[in-house]
Amino acid sequence: AAGSASAAKTKEEMETEQAMLAAKKLEEQLPTILELAWAINTRDIRTTLKHACQKVFADASATLDQRLQRAQAVKVIGSEFMAIGKLVGATKKDEDIAMSMEDIKARAEVAVMTTMAKAQGQEVSEDDTEELIRQHAKMAADRDAAGQNFAGAGASA
Repeated sequence: AAGSASAAKTKEEMETEQAMLAAKKLEEQLPTILELAWAINTRDIRTTLKHACQKVFADASATLDQRLQRAQAVKVIGSEFMAIGKLVGATKKDEDIAMSMEDIKARAEVAVMTTMAKAQGQEVSEDDTEELIRQHAKMAADRDAAGQNFAGAGASA
């Protein structure tokens, strides 16, 4: 019986190592994944706007007055996007961006762990997932604080 407990422990350790390795690989790949998502979204927006503008400006069935109204609407939409972009850009700080990256990393790592748990037949609810994300964020903050304390201690020594 002790041998099977040892084997089970080894299996658990291996699963934990696999989860940690998967999380590390995901963290390493996160910038690439985010760049890909950004590129896909940007292309989708450009394509959608291109088709919308073609309909606005090249619709032969529309009267000149209708086309001028459509052009004015496109100008209003563009102005609103610019205003929102400036507002968001002015309120974003490096810390906000870093924090959102930490949140993204935490969510991605929890997604890997949740997927592995479900693959092993464990049931994981959305509440469980959100709790894991909160715990992960707290652990990361504690780890960062400990690292800063360690760096500060090393500098004063």
